[in-house]
Amino acid sequence: MRIMLPMCECCQLPVANAQLGTGKWNWILATLATFLALFALSLPAASVAGESPAPRQHLVVAIPDYLQTNDVVSAKRNITETLLAAGAVPVVLPEMDDASADRVLSFCDAVLVGGGIAMQDYDRRCAFEDRVIALAANRGLTIIGICHGCQVINRHFGGTLSSVPAGRKTVHNDNALFARTGQRAEHFVTVLPGDSLMTRVFGEGRLKVNSSHTLRCETVAPGFRATALSEDDGVVEAIEHETLPIYGFQFHPEYYWDEHPKFLELVQAALAEGKGNVHK
Repeated sequence: MRIMLPMCECCQLPVANAQLGTGKWNWILATLATFLALFALSLPAASVAGESPAPRQHLVVAIPDYLQTNDVVSAKRNITETLLAAGAVPVVLPEMDDASADRVLSFCDAVLVGGGIAMQDYDRRCAFEDRVIALAANRGLTIIGICHGCQVINRHFGGTLSSVPAGRKTVHNDNALFARTGQRAEHFVTVLPGDSLMTRVFGEGRLKVNSSHTLRCETVAPGFRATALSEDDGVVEAIEHETLPIYGFQFHPEYYWDEHPKFLELVQAALAEGKGNVHK
């Protein structure tokens, strides 16, 4: 049944007619019209028109605030651009209490925890990301961690972290190289055998990745497994949960997916592995 209401000339939304007079019945009619207007506005547009609401066409991905400053809510541009290229809609999630964050996540399909960017308040940021991960996992959302995000996921679920040992053949972080050339350190990893997101995208064997980290996942969290290791020193480069859509990448797919499209495919595949939000 269609609800036909007067339309506001400026915003073209249904409104109650306030010009019904001052009599008792007119007051009742005005009150009823106001109630119907509010009810109509609470429904999706398709429902008001008597149609079934269309399913959402794009996955919505929440990125917890990087907390670089108290004045700006932030996320890295190359992360948001990668998600847009993957066909998803990125939404930056400001620091907030659990109830508020859970309400926001009720409209999302996934959470992506990004890299470090010289974090000014590491403990505060990790605490917020831990809370978001817990809420997202409770909802069954896809969770993706990149670099620092991979480490946060591993530690959140019971794994341990440690510093990357110095003096290794493989260079996992080279700030001098980046400052001089704008290029990140690169090295080879071994994609481990078995059915995993990494093997489905890259296949088993050797793969060159970028690298920019000083911490590593020393022991992998219970319920997770390593799916790629650094070729020369065995540093864990990718993890995934055995049954849930939760993935961690120690390298950065967002750094050069435009050069190497397989890394964009990796992000797309991780998002597709999840079942999506039950509310969509």
